[in-house]
Amino acid sequence: MSVRSMKGRAVAAILTAGALALSGCGSGAPDGAEVGEAVESAVAEATDAVTDGSLEEMQQDAEQMAEEMAEGLEAQQEAQGGGSATLTAGDQTWTFDRVLCAFGEEEIGQEGAEFVLSSIQDGLQFYVSIDEFGHFVSIDDVEDFENPSVALSNDGAAGEFITLDGKDVSGEVTMVDDTGADDVEASFEATCP
Repeated sequence: MSVRSMKGRAVAAILTAGALALSGCGSGAPDGAEVGEAVESAVAEATDAVTDGSLEEMQQDAEQMAEEMAEGLEAQQEAQGGGSATLTAGDQTWTFDRVLCAFGEEEIGQEGAEFVLSSIQDGLQFYVSIDEFGHFVSIDDVEDFENPSVALSNDGAAGEFITLDGKDVSGEVTMVDDTGADDVEASFEATCP
């Protein structure tokens, strides 16, 4: 995976988590349809950027927005409290004290989406999703997109490996190290608030 696609994936995860946070914030929050419209608009803008050659500028803007959203998500997790998550990949373990979760298309605001979990702590984002594209888990450095300290995710061929049991989620999968190190076996478990 290229550096451009690594950064793009990390930015996308933060933006999706931002939409998740907005859609779950209460009465003043946009509903799933509004979030879906915002995503469609962003895709159309990205398509136009590819056509007119301003893709690099748009990517920089997206990274800046992702950094700001990461700060906001971390503050929201702090305020809402609840839940926890642990990811062990190879000989490293990361623990997240708070998580944001959403279940189903209506809460997530994406057609075919079943589950999303996001947690940002100590400059890292742990992200788990089940949607129309399949099962996905990642941990990314959201403070340094150019030289990430960690950038692990499963590849698309992993199949169905995430287990949902009420508000508990767990799984085991091989994760690809996008920083260039060897692939690692990983396991994770989380409890949603």
